[in-house]
Amino acid sequence: MLILVPVLYFSSFISSIYYIYSGKLSFSQVSNWLFLFAVLCQIVLLGSQTIDFKLRNIETSLFVASMLLSIFAYIFIRQNIKNLYCFFISPVGFILTVPLLMIGIEDGGSAYNNRILIIHVLLNILSHTTLLISSIFSILFIFQHNRFKNKKVRKTSRLPGLSLIEKINFNLIICSFPLMTIGLTLGFLLSKNQIGSYWFGTVSVISIFSWLIYFCIIQMRIIYKLSGFKISILSLLGFTSIIAGYVFMYLLDLPSHTFIG
Repeated sequence: MLILVPVLYFSSFISSIYYIYSGKLSFSQVSNWLFLFAVLCQIVLLGSQTIDFKLRNIETSLFVASMLLSIFAYIFIRQNIKNLYCFFISPVGFILTVPLLMIGIEDGGSAYNNRILIIHVLLNILSHTTLLISSIFSILFIFQHNRFKNKKVRKTSRLPGLSLIEKINFNLIICSFPLMTIGLTLGFLLSKNQIGSYWFGTVSVISIFSWLIYFCIIQMRIIYKLSGFKISILSLLGFTSIIAGYVFMYLLDLPSHTFIG
């Protein structure tokens, strides 16, 4: 049953994204039920002592923290943002529950490390490539926006309209975000397995900063109807931080990004 918890949280997250994208209430309802089933599984696992909280290790503490956070969000936060609360809480639940699942997998070594590393790298490449395309559309939006502002529309008549560029840009961010979330989570797990700590310094800070930028873009777009121009600016900031992460990763030669055996 343990594996169901992160799977349910992530499925809830994906379903909430479909709700945001399509506007269909059924996706929000599915997301809500998946979220509740994840919390119920956590309660059952702890109540039956399948997971022993007395161990007091960080993985178990994160698992319990995710359950308490989810219950708090359902009771208090849901009242304010209604159908969107799963979008904000479910990815956090996923990230906090995966470590406990992963410590039970002990292949002892290089095979395990390489499998996690390969998935981590592939997901990051896929999400970052999508965000690169998003950045290109952001530049195109800013260019087109400035042309309209300066009343030079004729020179950009062959370019797509602002509304179309904005829609494509936001959809690219939406598509890349789940992949980025999983890739980030696996990066912390890989670090724990190889260097004994979930935290690996500067790159951790930059990775979380990048993730938060795109998380905030989606949140502000949904709740505050953030303009396409501001989305483009923040998107470029987010991608710049991703590039900075790669630069620091290269300069620091992190062991968590080195294939073993």
